[in-house]
Amino acid sequence: MTKKIYGNGKIYTVDKQCPWAEAFCVEGDKISAVGTETEVREKAGPDAEYIDLGGNMVLPGFIDSHIHALQGAEELLFKVNLAEAQSKEDCIETIKDFYSKHPDTDFIEGVGWINTYFDDLGPRKEWLDEITTDIPIVLDSGDHHSIWANSKAIKTAGVTKDTLIDGGVVELDPDTGELAGTFRENAQAPFHAIKPIYSVEKIKEAVVFLEDLMGSLGITMVHDPMVELNSNDLKCYKEMDSKGELRIKIRGSLMTRPESIDGIRDEYIKERERCNKDGHFQVKSVKMLLDGVIEGATAYLKEPYAHRPDYIGEPIWTDKQLREHFKWAEANGFQTHSHVIGDAAVAQMLDALEYSERENGRPNIRPVGAHMQIVDKADYGRLKKQKVIASANPYWFAKEKGYFYGLEAPYLGMERAEHEYPMRSLKDEAGVLLASGSDFPVTFPPAPLTAIQMGVTRCDFRDDWSDPDSVLNKDEAVTVEEMIRSFTINAAYADFAEDITGSITPGKYADFVVLGKDIFQVAADEICKIPIVMTVSEGKVIYDGSAD
Repeated sequence: MTKKIYGNGKIYTVDKQCPWAEAFCVEGDKISAVGTETEVREKAGPDAEYIDLGGNMVLPGFIDSHIHALQGAEELLFKVNLAEAQSKEDCIETIKDFYSKHPDTDFIEGVGWINTYFDDLGPRKEWLDEITTDIPIVLDSGDHHSIWANSKAIKTAGVTKDTLIDGGVVELDPDTGELAGTFRENAQAPFHAIKPIYSVEKIKEAVVFLEDLMGSLGITMVHDPMVELNSNDLKCYKEMDSKGELRIKIRGSLMTRPESIDGIRDEYIKERERCNKDGHFQVKSVKMLLDGVIEGATAYLKEPYAHRPDYIGEPIWTDKQLREHFKWAEANGFQTHSHVIGDAAVAQMLDALEYSERENGRPNIRPVGAHMQIVDKADYGRLKKQKVIASANPYWFAKEKGYFYGLEAPYLGMERAEHEYPMRSLKDEAGVLLASGSDFPVTFPPAPLTAIQMGVTRCDFRDDWSDPDSVLNKDEAVTVEEMIRSFTINAAYADFAEDITGSITPGKYADFVVLGKDIFQVAADEICKIPIVMTVSEGKVIYDGSAD
């Protein structure tokens, strides 16, 4: 077996037994020794190949704990990209340009439009009808909680102004009573149902693209939280894993919905068993959307929205549905992975976890609360008792000018908006384990170094963190070390993988990233500029910065 010594480095192992090292040895796909140059050379023996790190810093490979991996890759490769559009007019011109370049297409899919560019009703179908009424146009918002559709798509989806969908919002023009063209949360389902289905072979292109992207960012493991049962995405993951074609570890949550889960629960159990064969792709959890998002006014809040004083949003699951679903999930060994934006959604998750623990007579199974944007301090004790893991999104820990001041503050009121994403409080007061994720493609690029910077500065990486108007509650900042742990060992723990990855430790997989600068020495607002020199997954180089 080939032995390689990586030496002359500043190695932060994230292993409390040996947090810092000068060198480590890799045998095959595992780490066999960590320590000083002398110690590692003695253990490795004279035949080991020596790789000089040139004084560079090494960290464990980053783990993204919440990334819509294939969805994002497919969108970047196959759909109209509206992420760069800065207005309604930009969106329209981008779609027109795409259609002119693909005149033979029979369906236009796109993604990336931003709610803040439109009024509360969202974008209108008539604007898309001016482009074409001959083929469907279906456009996902950047946060993936709303869809904008033209009349052809609406007709094909079978939606009318009288359509009622539990947990969904069908926007109606208040003047005419007709469909506006925007559909939120569960009301998106009819449009997802009419979208083209990519073949497994086409999806493989997206996986290769994804893994190349992850390698360039220092990522060696991801958690895809929205894997659909019986989908070609799932088939692709399994097929590539069975053929040894995956280069990074992929963990997934099987998506569950209140309107479709009854009668097929056994299929989830069977699928989990098919996926858990010690391969690169494994499934141990189920995903639930408990609410929506602030920008769509679909997040579930304890107190009303500031701009709609009679409205608190709506839960997607009823309390009874969610309690029984959590009970079933944990009774059958599933971890729960819950999308919770509003404080009422967080409380509903806790109610369900407490019910499950009580009814099943055993502790919860490492429950994950994703996003946790608004959290009531009154629930901190419950979060600690249920040992909830927060899979938060540091890329959003900022007062982004158009978004924070143009939407969050008006929708939530300044007091609530100022206390979004309370990471320091969640860690210190609620005892929550912090993991980090990008929510890609909502965030692009999903670069952990950018997230680490924003977790420390609480400021958008493009803004000046000495400007108080750009900083989101500086008291909630965490340290560089805490942010690194959230992207390594904590994220590994969230996926039951702390024994095989997440730190540079003998016996674990050789998953690591080499950085061009010392992350502990550069200025906090320069962290995002640190170059990725090399990324190694299970002993194999998946990204070499010198080749760029």
